[in-house]
Parts: sequence; C-alpha cells; structure tokens
Amino acid sequence: MSSKSKKALASYGRSFVGAALATFLAAGGDIFSLNGDGLKAIVSAGIAALLPVALRWANPNDDSFGRGA
Repeated sequence: MSSKSKKALASYGRSFVGAALATFLAAGGDIFSLNGDGLKAIVSAGIAALLPVALRWANPNDDSFGRGA
C-alpha cells in the first residue's frame, strides 16, 4: 500500500472516529445504556463524516488525496 493511500485511510479513520465519538458523548456517553437507535446515530454520524474526505479524493486538484495527486 502506498504512502498516499495510508494517509488517506488515516484521514478517513480520524474523521469517522471523531464524529462517532462526538455523537456518543452528545448522546450521554453511557456505554451500558446504548441501544439500537443510539448505535445507529453514532454509526450514521461516522459515515457522514467520511463525505468531506471522499470529496477531497474526487477533486483532481487536491494535492494530498486528489485523484491527480
């Protein structure tokens, strides 16, 4: 795996974990009372956080992750 691929995957991971953690904490942060709806919200927030990174990948002018990089 290339260095640029590793950097892009790390960026995806940071975005996902950051949004999922923020949503978990905003929902009360109690792991023992987490139900299906709470888990769905956390995973949905994590997936939504991947969109900006995907947009960077789709941009051929992005020097870091763009298709032309």
